[in-house]
Amino acid sequence: PDVMLEKRLVFALNMAEGRLPVGVLAGVQLHLSSIALFLKALLSSLRTNRELVELLSNITGGNMREVMDLVTKFIGSPNVDANKIIEIMQRTGNYKVPVHEFSKHALLGEYSHYDSATSSALNLFDVRFPDRREHFLIPMLIAYLNHDGPHRNREGFVPTELIVKEMQNWGFTSPQIEAALRRTTNKRLIETTERVTFEEDITGLVGEMPAAFRVTTIGVYHLLRWAPVFAYLDAMVFDTPIFDGARSKELQKEPNSLHINDRYDRALVFRDYLNDSWAVAELSPPYFDWKSLAMTGQQTFDALTRVVQPTAKPRKAT
Repeated sequence: PDVMLEKRLVFALNMAEGRLPVGVLAGVQLHLSSIALFLKALLSSLRTNRELVELLSNITGGNMREVMDLVTKFIGSPNVDANKIIEIMQRTGNYKVPVHEFSKHALLGEYSHYDSATSSALNLFDVRFPDRREHFLIPMLIAYLNHDGPHRNREGFVPTELIVKEMQNWGFTSPQIEAALRRTTNKRLIETTERVTFEEDITGLVGEMPAAFRVTTIGVYHLLRWAPVFAYLDAMVFDTPIFDGARSKELQKEPNSLHINDRYDRALVFRDYLNDSWAVAELSPPYFDWKSLAMTGQQTFDALTRVVQPTAKPRKAT
């Protein structure tokens, strides 16, 4: 994907800087210096930031058209501070697009808040039943499918009956497990042996369960790269049912604010809530530990302490 993107961006840059003729615009004077600076920043970032390439490759499952579509929409996204990028490029000639800026665009698209219907991302912590433990069902499913062991065949598929049995061993019911498998399949975090998705009716996603499932790069990226970081937790705060009155009240203090201080505080509260939920759930599968995973995203919170107001004290994962 990075090779394809570089070729497309170089072509676009040549057009923006007037090195390639644009036949359909003959005689029209164009002022594309700002676009050229933005494209140069993207090109430089793709060449030097492997985390950015990893994100683009994995959340699209390597689909070239989706990679190109994601980058194209990033250029005009309202969630991207294009003016900041252009100003820094004008002043210094150099800007590295951090992975969290692309993550925010990938998670939110053109909206201020996460919308499951339009986002390519799945909320791993969403639930379908009034069970606080279910916040970790999809993460456990993905981790189980990604875990190397005798339950997987040579192609990485795991029989559906083994998946259901494993999750039942941890106290989840068949309806919970099947609903989670259907949602995760339709967002392409996992795939079936038949390469099919599920139809939807007024009761939700329906259809016969396939013989087996396996995890995709999209699912692994969701779990290992997105789940513990600020950008993802910030996006999922208001899409996740909260089974704790005190935490819910904390999250509702400034529900409409997009200020970085308020987003930072909400994400911390949400992460603390998930940590509390993990503690009371008493889940301990050998292939997944939320507490350890949450700690891997601490650096994304630490980085924000440079931009939040001094009154917002840094907090470690609890």
